[in-house]
Amino acid sequence: TSIGLLSGNASVNSLSDYQDMVLDILADILRNPVFDQDKIDLAKVQARSDIARRNDDPQGLGFREFRRLIYGANSVYGRQPEYATINAITRDDLVAFHKKWFHPEAIQMAIWGDFKTADIIKAIKKRFADWPRGNVTVPPPPKVNYTFEEHTYYIEKKDVTQSGIFMGHIGGLLTDPDYPTLIVMNNIMGGGLGNRMFNAVRSKEGLAYAASGRYSANIAYPGVFVNYVGTKSETTAKAVREAVKVIKSMQTDPPTPEEMKKGKESYLNSFVFNFDSKAKIVNRLMNFSFYGLPADFLNQVRDKVEKVTADDVVAAANKYLHPDKLKLLVVGKAEDFDEPLSNLGMGPVDTIDITIPSPEEKHELSITPDNLKKGHELLLKAIEAHGGAASFAKVKTISAAGTFTLSMQGRELPLSFTEYKELPDKFSRTIEAFGQKMVDIRNGDKGWKTDQRTMTVQPKTQDDLAKDDLEYARDNVAIFRNPDDPNRRAVFDGTGKVNGIPVNFVALVDKDGNQICRLGFNQKTNELVCKYYKDQTMLGEGTVEVVFSNFNEISGVKLPMTATQSLHGDKFGEMSYSSLKINEPIPAGTFEKPQ
Repeated sequence: TSIGLLSGNASVNSLSDYQDMVLDILADILRNPVFDQDKIDLAKVQARSDIARRNDDPQGLGFREFRRLIYGANSVYGRQPEYATINAITRDDLVAFHKKWFHPEAIQMAIWGDFKTADIIKAIKKRFADWPRGNVTVPPPPKVNYTFEEHTYYIEKKDVTQSGIFMGHIGGLLTDPDYPTLIVMNNIMGGGLGNRMFNAVRSKEGLAYAASGRYSANIAYPGVFVNYVGTKSETTAKAVREAVKVIKSMQTDPPTPEEMKKGKESYLNSFVFNFDSKAKIVNRLMNFSFYGLPADFLNQVRDKVEKVTADDVVAAANKYLHPDKLKLLVVGKAEDFDEPLSNLGMGPVDTIDITIPSPEEKHELSITPDNLKKGHELLLKAIEAHGGAASFAKVKTISAAGTFTLSMQGRELPLSFTEYKELPDKFSRTIEAFGQKMVDIRNGDKGWKTDQRTMTVQPKTQDDLAKDDLEYARDNVAIFRNPDDPNRRAVFDGTGKVNGIPVNFVALVDKDGNQICRLGFNQKTNELVCKYYKDQTMLGEGTVEVVFSNFNEISGVKLPMTATQSLHGDKFGEMSYSSLKINEPIPAGTFEKPQ
């Protein structure tokens, strides 16, 4: 089963011997879906995981944001899911949606294969004839309100060495009278073999790793005209200008006979593959019927493509392309561009914020004298419950080993690790995964880590070192060994329950009032139950919840041997220590750059 913007579908394939069984299953799915809560929860985890990774690929990011520029961020055609919208979906919502829209009068059904027509009709009636009709009035697809205008947009990606250039405007409809001509135009300009965009921007000028263009058309709402160029950061502006020249050339330079031949053959030579399976043919006929197109629509388009002339292409380019009113989006690192984007003269330049919104409600921390006093008192009680300040002050080094288990979409991946710390500013962590070792080392004001893309050890940046400092500031031992640190304050932040345990919350803030982390202490024993802090995880950015368990006393201090990590209620990891030693000798060279 699947569902999209305008329609959904369900399909089954089986041997004819199992016809009755699969029809029973299909009928039950369509008429009586279970909407099992566990499956809903898993689907939401997968959706949140997709959200977390949506900015990882610069090219995918660019195409997504360009589409939103064309249709509008609030349009159904440009809208994207967020953590808050996914989290808000309940089983009741799914039940209500099914009840409203899933009725026989809104459904088409097609069957093909090894059967007798009379028998299959009888079998279908047996399972669907008593399905009550509803009162479904499907609204027409929303209109697209588009204004042709020049405008330049920029998305910053600091971790790239090349720019992704996207330019274009609204596209067309399959029912446009010039659609067959636009197919040929598109293939000549940027879609077919040896197209102008590729030849000019990549082959001739040597500016691009990739160069292409596509004038797309949909049935129910307009497609998108978009051209893509991937180029070095240092040739960004030059590549933009060359791509615009190619678009303009379609309006002034008639296609050569060779271009016309390739432009048509790109479509005509692949036409036969529209008919290489019964499934393709039947599904296409259903789609045409659904949208009111004639059954021979594809054949009509083919016949018209064969008759397209070079003059037709130029006329269509002048009618449908607007090279003086392009939207331009550049994804990259502006400080490395050959020129500022404003020099291109393609309208105002705006920066797009691609920060993924957090689903969490803002929590206002009340920093008052009473809360400061109570927060400090609770912190001191917690320190005593874990061995006392004097014992923590004696902690100089920590040696540990264990397993970090990643949880990803219902699967678990155990990774072994070793860790050494020499307080306050030295640590070395090694993680083994898939036969590879990844290191993370800090030694005073310098450090090194494994670049996961190249698997080489690289020096840490200032941002990396700042993250290390923040990680140390919220480290349990670091907090307990120095309760009177002048750089932070403990603030009482209310009460609550965590896994059924009543807790007192204490927020640690820096001198400016910025929250470092939030601790939860057992109201009866004062032991540490949980910790919250902002961070970037594999599930996205947000407030990480860490729940501690399995406390052991080691050299006079009580520390958790297990820490379970979650984001937005979804578990993504669990740290389990098999060995935890205090003030043991650390091997020489542990905090130096690996050779």
